[in-house]
Amino acid sequence: MKKIIVAIVLFLWVVPVFANEQVEVAFSKCVDGDTAKFILDGQEITTRFLAIDTPETVHPTKKEEPFGKEASNYTCEKLTNAKKIILEYDDGSDKMDKYDRHLVWVYYDDHFLQEELISLGYAKVAYLYGNYAYTTDLQNLEIVAKSNKVGLWSDYDFYDTDQKYTVTFSYDGKNKKVSVFEGNTVNPIDDPKKEGYKFLGWYLGNEKYDFANIVTSDLKLEAKYEQIDKETSPYLYILAIIVIIIILITNYRGKRTKLKRKIKSSIKKEIKKKLTSL
Repeated sequence: MKKIIVAIVLFLWVVPVFANEQVEVAFSKCVDGDTAKFILDGQEITTRFLAIDTPETVHPTKKEEPFGKEASNYTCEKLTNAKKIILEYDDGSDKMDKYDRHLVWVYYDDHFLQEELISLGYAKVAYLYGNYAYTTDLQNLEIVAKSNKVGLWSDYDFYDTDQKYTVTFSYDGKNKKVSVFEGNTVNPIDDPKKEGYKFLGWYLGNEKYDFANIVTSDLKLEAKYEQIDKETSPYLYILAIIVIIIILITNYRGKRTKLKRKIKSSIKKEIKKKLTSL
């Protein structure tokens, strides 16, 4: 039995198991530090790198931000010269965003691009809308980048990395508390269910909470719901019709019985009248 267990462990250790879908692509063109275009199955796709945000360089309404050019150049240089590029879709994320961009983890020549951008201070952890595979790793790398004051964090007044805040998720009379290290974002817990209601989202006061925000204090997020209008079951309509028919039939039978009795009574009276006149 021990030999079998050891064999299974060795098999699992040697053979990697990928839960997320991975695809190999060809590089097409640069966009900025966290966006690029690739060729997948003969078609050009636009990708947005999961869980990070680099400073803007080509935003339509924002000026070029500090370290935006460095981040963009780094991404472009690595992808342009890569011999092999793998995109990984995360099971905890939507496959595409509202702009039809593919949401992916990016690997070039066995290097993890998101990790490198975070480590160099060219990106911050952001846009966490689910339980992504590598979020914790990126957040830990970001703490190190802040402490080393690299890139974006050059002028960052670093706090003790042991500083933690508590985010309380309140829903349907229950509370769930999550600890978050200073300077990081918090992931939402699974959407809470409530019988007869639709979950609308997590709110901080009267505003819907943006989970891309950095946590800088204790928070209490409230779940908001909307009551679902209950549609009347068609079976109730059928039952009501049957009841009405039964009532009508019963009333008809009752009236018919009364009429029969009245006719019989009249006939008896006529017969009695005839006999009396003889």
